[in-house]
This record gives sequence, C-alpha cells and structure tokens, in this order.
Amino acid sequence: MTTPMSINLDKLRNAVQKFGAMSFTTSQIAADYHQGESSITDQDALQFDSLLHRHAALLGIAAQPSSAGGDTVWQAL
Repeated sequence: MTTPMSINLDKLRNAVQKFGAMSFTTSQIAADYHQGESSITDQDALQFDSLLHRHAALLGIAAQPSSAGGDTVWQAL
C-alpha cells in the first residue's frame, strides 16, 4: 500500500481559484495542482476528492449534483 502524498492546502486553494466562477472536476484540480508533472492515478483523484469535500466551505466551493457519475463536479459559491 502506498502512502498518500501530502497536499499543500494553499496550493490547492490557488488551483481552485484559477477556475473562478466556472465549474470544474476533481481531476482538473488534481492535474492543475501537479502542473502536468505526473499522471494522476485513481488514488490521487480520490485523495483530492476527499480533501475538496472536507475543505469545501473554506475553499468556497460546492459539489454539484450529477447523474453522469465519475468525477465530482464543483462550482464556486
């Protein structure tokens, strides 16, 4: 089992703010956070999704209802 990577919340907030009022997915945030340095694994995406849910109020975002499944879609409040 691999250890989850440490994610800097300030860097995460900056990645979220780049999208402004546009909606975005968890994978888009993960890719922006890593700036194309590496491919995003399913485990990475799950870790980012968990952090986004946990810190949504602090980041000023909310998960949007989706019937399509897959990545969580987020929108700035």
